[in-house]
Amino acid sequence: MRRVLEWVNQDRFQDHDSWMLFGNRLLWSITDSAGGEREELSERNKPEHEPAYQMSGDLQVHVGKVLDAKRTSLDRQPPKAAVRGLEDSADMEPGPDWRTKEESDPAEVAEDLDAHYSLQIIGKLDKIVDRATSLDPHKVDASQIPDPNIRAYFEEAHRCYLYGFNAACAVMCRAILESALKAKFDPDGRIEWELYKAKIGPQGSAETRSPKEKSLFYVLIERSRLEQALKDGAEQVKRGGDFAIHNYQRFQKEYQSQGLVELGLTATRDVLANLYPQPTDGGI
Repeated sequence: MRRVLEWVNQDRFQDHDSWMLFGNRLLWSITDSAGGEREELSERNKPEHEPAYQMSGDLQVHVGKVLDAKRTSLDRQPPKAAVRGLEDSADMEPGPDWRTKEESDPAEVAEDLDAHYSLQIIGKLDKIVDRATSLDPHKVDASQIPDPNIRAYFEEAHRCYLYGFNAACAVMCRAILESALKAKFDPDGRIEWELYKAKIGPQGSAETRSPKEKSLFYVLIERSRLEQALKDGAEQVKRGGDFAIHNYQRFQKEYQSQGLVELGLTATRDVLANLYPQPTDGGI
C-alpha cells in the first residue's frame, strides 16, 4: 500500500473506473488508419527518470507537512524537509515567515494535506494491526452500563491506543475508571460530598488527611471491593492519567517509556469487566 501511495503522490497512475493502473506504464487508446481503436500498454518513463518522480512525490508530502504544522503545531521551526534527490534539504526550508505565507488555492492545499496524512496513516498501519491483534475481545457487559459516557470513553481510549495517541489514551482510561467507580459505588454522590465538606470544613480538618484520603478516585478504589491486583492497576491508571494531564515530560519518562500505556488500558478493561461482568463471568 505504501508503494501504491507513492505512485499516487508522484502522479503515476491511471483511473479506469472499475480498475486502476499504477507505476511506470500507461494505457493508450490508439486509432488506426481504418478508424478502429485499440489499447496499447507502453512504458511511462525510463529508469533514469525515477529520481525526478521520487523528488516530486516527496516535495508534495513535505508541503503537506508544512501546511499541517501551520494548523496543528506550536513549534517555531517548520518541519525538516526529507526529499530524495536533494543533497541539501535546507534549500527547502520555507523561512522565518512560513506561518504567515499565503497559501495556494483550497484544492491544492487539500491535495498536499492528503499526501501528508495518507503517508502518515499508512506508516502506522502495521502498528495499528499489531496492537489490535494483541487485544483479546473484552469481557465487559455493556448492557449493565447505564452511563453513556463510559461507553464513549471506552471506544475513544481504544482508538487512541491503536493510533498511538498515548497521552490521550491514558487520560481516557482515567476518565473511564473514575466514571465507572462513581457510577458503581457512589451513584448518589455521598462520598464525593463527604470529601468536599472535609475540604471546606474547619481550618485544619483536611490537612490531617493523606493525599489519597483527599482524592475521590482513591477513596472509591478503596471502597470498591476489588481484588488488590485490580486496585493496584486502577491506581496505576490514575497516575498515568494525572501525568498525561499535568506533566507530559514525566508521563513520557515514567509511564510511556516503561510500556505502561498498554498495561493501563489492560487494567482499565480488567476493572471494567469486574464491575460489569458478562453473564458467564463470576464478577465481584
